[in-house]
Amino acid sequence: MSRRTVLLSRVGLASAALFLGALIFEWKLAGLLLKPIPVLCVLAWMWPVKGADARRIRLGLMLSVLGDVLLAEALDLFIAGLAAFLLAHIAYVAAYVGRTRALHLLRLVPVAAFGYFTFNWLAPNLGDMRGPVLAYVIVICAMMWRAAAQIGERPGSEGRAWAGLAGAIAFALSDTLIAVNRFIAWSLGVELLLMVLYWVAQVLIAASTDREA
Repeated sequence: MSRRTVLLSRVGLASAALFLGALIFEWKLAGLLLKPIPVLCVLAWMWPVKGADARRIRLGLMLSVLGDVLLAEALDLFIAGLAAFLLAHIAYVAAYVGRTRALHLLRLVPVAAFGYFTFNWLAPNLGDMRGPVLAYVIVICAMMWRAAAQIGERPGSEGRAWAGLAGAIAFALSDTLIAVNRFIAWSLGVELLLMVLYWVAQVLIAASTDREA
């Protein structure tokens, strides 16, 4: 592991820990300043990687940083943040499609089931947000499906493919917990868990990048 990677890892982990502390103690301004740093560290780690695949992942990371700021408790611009993360997921879908266009429709079945049951569970509490949330669920399910479609398609890249799938699943779970906190009942424990899942997702998706693209 290079010194640069070690440094970025330490900064990312420290800022993540401080942000979780800011959540616990309700330090909103500190939270606003700290929240984007872990993903910025992932973006900095990704920056030297060349190729179309890396550019798509970097775009997703940049849009995620924007979403982090917009959804920070000090601002709480939910619709704008939702739009930023929707575009981030589209960038990740583009990256996964760029790796393989094989359909693997059977792999869509559990993903579609997850989306169907999750949306119908949330729907009674969504009100005017039903349309935007449905669009979001469709896009994140598309991301999971295309991540799953990679598996077994590129010999020699199995580890990266599984990292991409694990990252997509972790992102979907994190977003589901955001919806629970937003539309059903807020819980500090859920908030802490969804942030950890979110950071893990971003690291895994970045680690899945095709270094030869």
